[in-house]
Formats: sequence, C-alpha cells, structure tokens
Amino acid sequence: MLGVLTGVTPRYPFGAALLPMEGDRWILTLAGLGDDLPPTDEEGFAAYATRLPIADLAEVVHRSRPLTPPRPFRVPASVRRRYERLTHHPEGFLAFGDAICAFNPIYGQGMTVAALEALELRAALTGGLTGLPKRFYAKASTVIDTPWDMAVGGDLAFASVPGERTAKVRFFNWYIAKLLHAAETSPEVAIAFHRTVNLTAPPQSLFAPAILRRVFFPPRAVNP
Repeated sequence: MLGVLTGVTPRYPFGAALLPMEGDRWILTLAGLGDDLPPTDEEGFAAYATRLPIADLAEVVHRSRPLTPPRPFRVPASVRRRYERLTHHPEGFLAFGDAICAFNPIYGQGMTVAALEALELRAALTGGLTGLPKRFYAKASTVIDTPWDMAVGGDLAFASVPGERTAKVRFFNWYIAKLLHAAETSPEVAIAFHRTVNLTAPPQSLFAPAILRRVFFPPRAVNP
C-alpha cells in the first residue's frame, strides 16, 4: 500500500490521509467538519479513523503502535482578504500566502497557491519596487480565484456550512458528485479530477468531451 487519501463528502463528512514515512512509520491525519471532529485521545482517534469503510486504514490503525498522542489543529473558516481592491498600497509592505487567502486545509491548496503567487511576485519584480504591491495583488487575485471557488463550493456542499448557494455553486457540486462517481471506475476521470484539484489543470478540463462522455454515459457492466 502506497497510502490512503480520502476526501470529505456530505455522505462521509470526515476524511483521512495516511502516508508512509521513513523508519517504517506512518503519519495519519483525520479531518472532520462542524461539531464532528476527531477526538484527541488514542482510543477515540482510532475509532474515528475506522468509521471510514477502508480496510487498509483500519488495519494500520489496529496493528500499529502510536508514537505520539494525537495533536489537534482547528481552522474555523476559510478567509480571503481582497488586497487588490485597496485604493492605497503602503510601499515596502507585501502580504503573501495565507495572509492573502487561507484555505480550508482539507483541500491541500495553500502551499500550491503560495508557490503560484511566488511566480507572480517574481514576474512583478521585473517592473521594480515602485507600485509592486498593486501589480502583485492584481496577479495574485487571478491565481486565487479558481482554487477559492473550488474550496468554497466544496464547503457549501455541506448543509451545516453557512453561506449563499448560488446557481453556480449548486451546479458545480451536482456535477462534481457525478464526476466522482464516474472516477470510481474510470482512471481517465480520476486523473482529470486530481490534476484539477492539484492545480495543474484548469477546472474547464473536467468538462472536456471525453470526460463528459464518461460522466454521463458510463460503460455498462457486463455480466460474465
């Protein structure tokens, strides 16, 4: 087994990331939403992990010896600060990464977005330091738009999360649910989804004709 990584969905509003480390060790991260959070005692933590119907995850949890107690990490909300809308930018000061936009960490977007911001900052620096914040924030906003829409849309799929469910959000969540169902049997759909959530492909790639065909017209199972 190379590892286990699950998403958090309305059907299973809890998830897990189990990854190998050096020295024949594993690191296990559990995630929950709202009031349904992973306990921080060892017995409760293990029980929470096995709520997911994943045999490999349960086997590692039951057969392994914890090296440290579970450590909690709480993020109350995703936050985006619109520096690009400021009419005055103090020179010599620049916000970056989570200081501009802090994502729900279960989507794993923060470091990738920060890396993309770094590329935009490098490009903005070619124009000198004068007016740098304004140029950088404008480009950073464009970088953030897509992952922000994905994260907000994902959060709003849960009834317990407050916020406006626009037609765009409702359609996106409806389509993603069908796409993930198709990804269970189609490697092409699964790869397209992972490339999009890892920000190596635009969301439009999820609507390519080949993907749409597999989402809406999956192959029928053939009985032997």
